[in-house]
Amino acid sequence: MGYFGAMKKYFILSILLALTLGALPASASEIFGKISYKGAPLKNADLGIGDKTAKTNDLGFYSINVDAGSYMLKVKLPDGATREEKVDVFPQATEKNLKLE
Repeated sequence: MGYFGAMKKYFILSILLALTLGALPASASEIFGKISYKGAPLKNADLGIGDKTAKTNDLGFYSINVDAGSYMLKVKLPDGATREEKVDVFPQATEKNLKLE
């Protein structure tokens, strides 16, 4: 195979690679942070963002993997009420801390 044969093969492989990478789904991003309620960590609280759910740990920390975009972060408080906070999740990890009263 001569020079032009090798270049043709390289060109075809490059196109196939570009098409394959373009067909991959968007990768998930992480939103994380700490939630406090009335000055104390909000322990074991139910959270929702998009179609994902999670709980805070004993120190009020949470982490959820979702696609980048704008969402409403829903937090269920100990009294049963739900608070909502608009959040923008970026392609890189996004920190969102909340101090609720």
